[in-house]
Amino acid sequence: MENRFGVKDLFLFLLLIVLIIMVALAMKQYDRQYLVLQGIKDRLDNQMSEMGTLHRDVQRLQAGGVARPAIPATAAATQASVDPFIYMKQAEAMPGYTQGDWFINAAPNSDKITPLLSGDTFGYAVQARVLDSLIQMDEKTLDWVPNVAVSWQVQDNTEAYFQYVRARKAKGATDEQIDQDPNVPWPAKVTYQLRPDVTFSDGQPLTADDVVWSFNWTMNPNVEAPRDRAYLNKIKSVTANGDYQVTFTMRKPYFDLLRLTGTIFILPRHFYEKFTPEQFNASTGLLLGSSAYRLENPTGWTPGQTVVLIRNERYWGEPPALDRIVYRVIDNDLARLTAFRNGEIDIYGDPTVYPAQAEPFKKLLGDANVVARTQHFVYDMPSDGYRYIAWNEQRGGKPSVFADKRVRQAMTMLIDRERICRDIWHGYAEPITGPFYPKGKQCDRNIKPWPFDVARAKQLLQEAGFVDDGSGALKTPDGGPFAFKLTYPSGLANYDEIALLLKDTFAKAGITLIPDPLDWSVFSDRMKNRNYEAITLNWTAGLEDDIYQMFHSSQIADGGDNFMYYRNPELDQWIEKAESTLDESKRMPMWWKCHQILHEDQPYTFMFTRKALTFLDGRFKNVNVLPTGLNSDGEWFVPRSAQKWEK
Repeated sequence: MENRFGVKDLFLFLLLIVLIIMVALAMKQYDRQYLVLQGIKDRLDNQMSEMGTLHRDVQRLQAGGVARPAIPATAAATQASVDPFIYMKQAEAMPGYTQGDWFINAAPNSDKITPLLSGDTFGYAVQARVLDSLIQMDEKTLDWVPNVAVSWQVQDNTEAYFQYVRARKAKGATDEQIDQDPNVPWPAKVTYQLRPDVTFSDGQPLTADDVVWSFNWTMNPNVEAPRDRAYLNKIKSVTANGDYQVTFTMRKPYFDLLRLTGTIFILPRHFYEKFTPEQFNASTGLLLGSSAYRLENPTGWTPGQTVVLIRNERYWGEPPALDRIVYRVIDNDLARLTAFRNGEIDIYGDPTVYPAQAEPFKKLLGDANVVARTQHFVYDMPSDGYRYIAWNEQRGGKPSVFADKRVRQAMTMLIDRERICRDIWHGYAEPITGPFYPKGKQCDRNIKPWPFDVARAKQLLQEAGFVDDGSGALKTPDGGPFAFKLTYPSGLANYDEIALLLKDTFAKAGITLIPDPLDWSVFSDRMKNRNYEAITLNWTAGLEDDIYQMFHSSQIADGGDNFMYYRNPELDQWIEKAESTLDESKRMPMWWKCHQILHEDQPYTFMFTRKALTFLDGRFKNVNVLPTGLNSDGEWFVPRSAQKWEK
């Protein structure tokens, strides 16, 4: 059959050509529109930056003449004269300083970054860059300095409080009755004077009402914040005295008064009150604040997404140099190490998110190419805390095998902590005896670690009713095999190594340890619901730490952090006494008594504290080791010629 090209075919052919041309023109127009929109966005970003700079310049020029709310007289002049941004200004004066570039970090597959709800250090690290507090600690002097508050006044009424309490107790009143007595005098008040020029990243002003609302929202029993309520329940009330003054009234005396009242994250009421407690509890990424960075979409983050924090151009303070802080989800330690080697992330070993493991750290030290383009640090960081194993003393409403302290002592003596520190941590760790920073004043230096002693451990287990069945396997008092799961977060080689080492050493006593690594979301649910036998994790800490939320028996209820059902009335009393003693010389012996009780009871096996190990891309300047760790990344900068990323 003969093929013919007719008029109809010609028409279709021409139509096809026209369509192709139209699509090409549309694509070109789209590209132009995109470039125009991108140019508009860039100009808006630049204008916002210039407006932020102008705003701060006006503040400085008007600092002496703007009418501000009255500042309380007590210590006001000293507090107001302290510049909270002195170190940032010193960085700005350094050769090569300029704004720009990004800091890219690794992150776990966290389930929440909403304030109060997130239970890991990553969530806190993100929030600390977005949310402000009234005061902050000077990273060099360790003194409290102004932040959103320019000054504060402490009113001490502890003498009247204790006189009243002693009189009530002399008449037979219990502590609970005294706590509920409406006539008990307040022991202390702290009044903070706020800056009048702070706004949240959406432009709304921050006032005393936001501070009050933040406290009340946290204390709402329908909000899933048991950890924060355990900490803040020492505060009786928070009241606003006008727009820029707020007073905290204490329920009980508390040794760390300024940290308790002044470091609460300030949540914007207008943003969060739109949500019911149920909606808030179900959220994953509701995050808006007034600090140096902001979440691009304050309502839109979901688990698994990269967290991108953008420099807040409405920030009232001295702006940080870096344009963005980026957290990429990389759960596996080997993958993080590979990403750092390839330059895909800027840090390996961020103690606030993913501490470096000793073995890969040493391997990096031996890699000349990596060392040439990076900088590395080995340092003490009190807030890095300690590793522990918690022994769950109750399962299914009944006492577990770990309810007997002799069993817990035996479990500790079956753990060769010296070997773990030497072989797994390559000497970058040391065994500990309790929850307090080993170099701090709280720690009782006279307490010696439980030894690694298999024979003594077997003896204790025998005293507790455990029997060797003749084959070397240990039987529990009820006749079953002594086997348990050690639950820990998956994807961390260090945890796997320790679990396998412990499996071998426990086998020497006839005990079967079953490693139980879990994804973080499952792990955190197990911990929250007490659905585990033994669990290992890391607690953060401080130079002087309050152990109430972990070990006081009241924190067993309502999802508190005493998730191993540990009770010791004597310890409860010593914790309460220490918390209410303002005189440090009298308080420290009380903490030592707490240390002694915990060492004897072993609700945790206190494993070790470690050095912080960090490799960082060499383009970052002004990175320094301080008493509390590395200085804030808000003070780091990248010279223009070394910058890697654009907005």
